[in-house]
Amino acid sequence: MIYQLNDRQVGFPDPRLAEEDGLLAFGGGMSTEWLLNAYYMGIFPWYDNRDGVPFWYSPENRMLLFPNEFRCSKSLSRTLASHKFELRIDTCFEKVINACASVMRTGQDAGSWISKQFVDSYCELHKQGFAHSFETFLDGNLVGGLYGINISDYFCGESMFHFVTDASKVAFSRMVEFALLHGFRFVDAQLYTSHLASLGAREIPRDDFLALLEHQDINKTYRGRWKNNSVVLLIGGNQGDRVGTMMRAIAEIGRRIGTVSLLSAMYETEPWGFEAEQNFLNQALVVDTDLSAHEVLTEALQIEKELGRIRNSDLTKEYSSRPIDIDLIFYNSDIVDTADLQLPHPRMHQRRFVLVPLDEIISEYKHPKFRKTIHQLLEECEDSGVVKKYF
Repeated sequence: MIYQLNDRQVGFPDPRLAEEDGLLAFGGGMSTEWLLNAYYMGIFPWYDNRDGVPFWYSPENRMLLFPNEFRCSKSLSRTLASHKFELRIDTCFEKVINACASVMRTGQDAGSWISKQFVDSYCELHKQGFAHSFETFLDGNLVGGLYGINISDYFCGESMFHFVTDASKVAFSRMVEFALLHGFRFVDAQLYTSHLASLGAREIPRDDFLALLEHQDINKTYRGRWKNNSVVLLIGGNQGDRVGTMMRAIAEIGRRIGTVSLLSAMYETEPWGFEAEQNFLNQALVVDTDLSAHEVLTEALQIEKELGRIRNSDLTKEYSSRPIDIDLIFYNSDIVDTADLQLPHPRMHQRRFVLVPLDEIISEYKHPKFRKTIHQLLEECEDSGVVKKYF
C-alpha cells in the first residue's frame, strides 16, 4: 500500500514497505526536517504534484557508487589532464539546481520533477550546510555540475547537467575525488541509469543498502560550505612540547589555510634518515581551502617559522630535529613539479610515518601518479621504521 503522511508530524513508514516501483508514501512536507529524516532512513522525494504534495521513494534496488570503484575512461582522463575546465564547489548552488531543472532528459520534459518547491527546499538545505554542488566552468561560464546531500559519511547525489561535452563527468569525477579525500563510504545514486553504470555505480538490494545505513553517524556530517580544494598535510616534530606545538600548528592551519575536515591520530615514529634523542610525533590532516597549492605552501612555511622551525640552509644536512614540520602530501589530485613544490610529495610512498596516518583517514584514495591506494602503498612500503599510535 501507499502511505499518506501526516503533514503535521514528521515520520515515515518502514522503507521496506514500498510498492514494487519504489513508491512508499505521499504527503508530509519538504522542509529541512522532513528531507533529512527521509535521507537518514534511505528514502528520497522524486516529484511533487500540481498541489505541491511530495511523493517519497525507496526502490527495491539501490544504485550506489563506492568511490574506489569509479571508472574514469581514457577520454575523461585526457580531459581532466588538459585542465580545460575549472572546478569549483558550493559557489553557485542555486544556478546548478536550476540548470538541472531546465535541461531536457531522455523520456522527460525539462523540469519534470525538479519543481520550484524542490529548488526552494534544497536551496534551504544548502544554506543550512547539508546540500552541496560540484561545478564545472569553461571560460568563466557554468557549463556543468551536480548537486546532492551529505548525511553522515556518504553523499546522496540528486541530479547533474551539462551544456558542454564531458562537463558533468568532470564534476562527477571531482565529487568522487572529494569523497575519497573525506572518507565517504559511498555515493547514493538512487536509481539505475546506463550512464551511472558506465562510471562504476552498481545496484545493490534495498536490504543491503539499509544495512549500510545502520552504521551511519549523523555527527560525521560535514556541514557548512565546502571549499574548492582539498590539501593533505602531514605535520610532525620532535623538539620541545611536541603535542602542544602540533596542536598550535593545527589551530593556525585552520585559521590561515582552511577547514580541517579530517584528522588522524597522533603517531610516535622513529627519526627517518638520521638519529635523534627524541622520537617524532606525526599526524595527517585533510584541509579544505580556497588557496592555491603555492599559497598553501607559503602559509605552511610561515606557520613553521612562527612555531620555531629554522630550516637548514645546508642542503647536505637535510634531515635534523625540529619543533614542527608541515609537509604538503596531496593537493586534490594535482601533479605539480616546480622548483619549490612537488606534488604528490615525491617520497611519501617510501615512508611508513607518512603512510600509516594517511591509511587511517583516506585509505582508499589513489595516488595520482602510481594509481595505487594509500593502503596498497603501505603494504608495499619497504620502510621498517616503527610507527605506533601515541593517542
